[in-house]
Formats: sequence, C-alpha cells, structure tokens
Amino acid sequence: MVGSSSKAEDLHSIEFERFVFLGGYDAIADLQKGEVEAAISPIGPVGPLTVARRLGLSAPPSEGEELESEEVEDRAIKSHRADGIRLEISRGTKELRVLTSRPGAANQLSLKLFFGEERGYDAALSALEVVSNSLFFYLDLERGVTLALRRALKKHSLNQLRRYDGNPVSNIRFPEFEYDSAPFSLYWYAKSARGMPLLQFLAYYQVAEYYFPSFAKLEAIRTAGKILKNPTFRVDRESDLAGLISAISGNGRVGGSEREQMKATVLEVLTMDDVERYFADNSEVAEVLERKNKLITDKAINLKRKDHDHRPDIAEMLYDIRCRIVHTKNDAGEFRSEMLLPFSSAEEQLWPYTDLMRLVAQNALIRSSSSLRPI
Repeated sequence: MVGSSSKAEDLHSIEFERFVFLGGYDAIADLQKGEVEAAISPIGPVGPLTVARRLGLSAPPSEGEELESEEVEDRAIKSHRADGIRLEISRGTKELRVLTSRPGAANQLSLKLFFGEERGYDAALSALEVVSNSLFFYLDLERGVTLALRRALKKHSLNQLRRYDGNPVSNIRFPEFEYDSAPFSLYWYAKSARGMPLLQFLAYYQVAEYYFPSFAKLEAIRTAGKILKNPTFRVDRESDLAGLISAISGNGRVGGSEREQMKATVLEVLTMDDVERYFADNSEVAEVLERKNKLITDKAINLKRKDHDHRPDIAEMLYDIRCRIVHTKNDAGEFRSEMLLPFSSAEEQLWPYTDLMRLVAQNALIRSSSSLRPI
C-alpha cells in the first residue's frame, strides 16, 4: 500500500517493477541487467558530507563555512576489474531514494556494482557483501572513513518506546532507592548500543553477571542451611561433610559454574509472577521464544506448560546465547560452532532474546538496590 499521493507519483516516475530488494539492506538490484545499488552510511560521529569530502565527492568547505552546509556534488569515484565488473560510489539514484526513502536521502551516498550480465539473486547479494567488505576496509585504512551498507528499517526494535500509562509528568516520584554504579553504567551502555544487538545483549548480560557471586552465595547458603537442618546430617561423618561441600561449591568454585550462577541469579531476581506477566504483556516475544531458532539457540520455552517454573529455562537460554556470541566453551568444555556474528541474519532476529535479557538485568538492579542515602 502506498502511503501518500506524492509517494505514488514518485513510484510512477520510475520503473520500480525492474528492481528487487537485496537481503536486509537498503539495496536494490536489476538482476536482468546485472546492476546493484546499496545505500551506504558512515559508522561513528562523522556525517555523510564529511565522508563525501574525504572520498573526494564534494569540495572542501571554504573558510568560515559550516562543514555540513552544502549538498553532495554529482561526482563519483570508480574502479573496475579485468573481467569487466565495475564499482562506483556516488550520490544515490532516484530509484534508490524512492524505493528506500529516508529523511535526508537527497545526500545519500550509494555503492553501485555493474556486472555486465544477468545475475541471480543469491549471487548478486553475495557479491555486494564481499565487495563492500573489502572496499570499506580499504577506505578505512586509506581514507580514515568507516562505512557500512545501510540496514533496512525493521518493524521490531529494542529502542522503541515502552508502554506508558498516561500519568502526567507532575506525578513522578522522588527516587527512594539507589543502585550500584558499575552495573548501572553497563545498563546505560546497553541502552545506548542502538543498532548493535550483540553488544546490547552482552551489556545486559554483564549487568546480571555482576551479581553472580552474591546471588550464587545466597543459593549456597540456603542449600547449606537445608542440609545442616536435616536430622540425619552428622558433622563427624566424612561423607556428609563431602556432600555439603559438593552441594555448595559446584565445580570447585563457590556458587558453581557460570551456567549455575546464571540460573541462581534468574531465580533470585525474577518471580514466577514476573515471568508470567512479562510474557502476557509481550506476546510477540513469547511467540518467538516458544520456538527453537537454530540460528540463535536450540533452547525454547514451553509457555503452554501451566504452573511450570520457566525461570531455569530462561537462564539456560540466555546463557546459551551468551556462549554463542562470545564464541566460548560451554560448561561441558565444547566450543559452540553456531556462532552469532554481527550483521548476520541471526543478529537481526535477536531482539526478543535481548528484550528478555533486559528484563533480567533490570530486575537484578532492582533486587540489589538500597535505600537512597542522605544527600
């Protein structure tokens, strides 16, 4: 459906039926002609016009002129290979602007590939990714410009505004609690990691990880208390003492393995009611997490099991994802072969798992808060 008459006019002015979108990028391809065009964006604080100047696509500013005050000029940098394949970086075409319209699209730079013959979809997408990676690395080293293919806007985003019940601003409460500064800085870092799902997940995980020792010790204390209160326990029996030490130390460490510490943390910071309410309020997340996703994790949460404690399943799932992101060994000493990589299809699908990790991080901060000190 076309959202406006002006959009309809723009589409009518181009041969839009010739093009297909490529992958998860703001990229279009005329497969019959063997032509690909993809919007590119700078990574970091440098604006598109500064990038254009460093690439030689726009004249340097005159004295006293604002660096970002003029448009990208109609220049191009080009290169070709012996087999006839050509590439070009220049201002985006009208077709790209219309089909992937964004604010500020007039100055958008694009990477263009010309194969000189018909190309299949998969071959065109693969060529775009391979060539852009190599070209952007070269420009990073040679021109000090860090570029990336611009990702297409997705429906789901962890940066979307969360629910708001409509209370006026005048009703906000003065803070009653304070939080540990180190994990709180990690929490804000996760919030600021927009467009970087892997980094965002890990930052939220580190918030929970900060409390692993304290929450694992609490679990160990409760376990020790239960054993010591057993009427059959005898302090003069070595087997009983060995069982006590084994129960509270896990794999030779206080609180057990990292997997066990994650489980202890989730059990400590979330109640079964918290979990039930979260999935009831976030049906889209629940729908995803009920199914296994081999690209991300082979763990799933069976929410159809009523009166079941899903918290251990949540801990297992989040721990598994963390191992796949950092490419580390699991507790069995095995490397995870299914790595989660940046700019992959798996990363694009990570948002519901990251939102669940956010829930754990938030409740870890709340659980460990203390009364606000006198100020």
